[in-house]
Amino acid sequence: MNHLLDDAVASERLADGRHRVQLTADWHTANQTPNGGYILALLLHAVLQESKHPDALTIAITYFRPATAGPADIAVREVRAGRRVSTYDAVLVQDDKEIAHAVVSTHDWDAAGTFEHTPHAAPDVPAPADCADVSALVPEGMVPILDRYTYRAPAAPGWLAGQPSGITESLCWIRAADERPVDALLAGAMVDAFPPVTAEIGHLASATIQLTVHFRRRVEPGTVWALGHVTSRHVLSGYHDEDVELWDEQGRLLAQSRQLAILADG
Repeated sequence: MNHLLDDAVASERLADGRHRVQLTADWHTANQTPNGGYILALLLHAVLQESKHPDALTIAITYFRPATAGPADIAVREVRAGRRVSTYDAVLVQDDKEIAHAVVSTHDWDAAGTFEHTPHAAPDVPAPADCADVSALVPEGMVPILDRYTYRAPAAPGWLAGQPSGITESLCWIRAADERPVDALLAGAMVDAFPPVTAEIGHLASATIQLTVHFRRRVEPGTVWALGHVTSRHVLSGYHDEDVELWDEQGRLLAQSRQLAILADG
């Protein structure tokens, strides 16, 4: 079975680390431009095809300008092939313009260390089956990226009910609409798939400038749901931060991200 995300990031591998991709409008945001997590997945997918190591460890991506639906190229360069960690950079180019640049580190989870220190547990929320399905609160087709996922939350966000809470934080379960199992590729897309929590202070439209994701474990096979804990701490001069933690149903941390974004309406 081909999953939606895999079809959307599929590439034709050319010579010298180059990949030809076809961007789709199916992952557009409310801004009518491709979602940043989708762009991240395109770049990460290309890098993993070139990488000495099998697993993604980190990705830091800067967005220069919005992409459009249509053909584009990705150029991947090996910066350093290390024993435990290798580093690559990748640039998405469309119509002779650089769209986004990523620096990616890869490794092998089977060769990772064993020491762990976890000062706090996953948020205590009901299981997805016991949460409200909030996907239906946004009409299908209004925001294409939201149709790619299913969302369930302990309670519907206040902004969706026309009563913004003023608290820029949310807890929400997320899964691919076609129930694609979670891996690093999907986790990287998921961290940018939640509506900005700045909606709770009256600002829904937001565009990512820089996004960094740390992958914290190899996801257990069969995992489809992830719990997103989303927080914006500061909004200054129209720019806001957004931190996301992704947890599985067993309370294991899958990924962490931080981004800086600009309010499109502020």
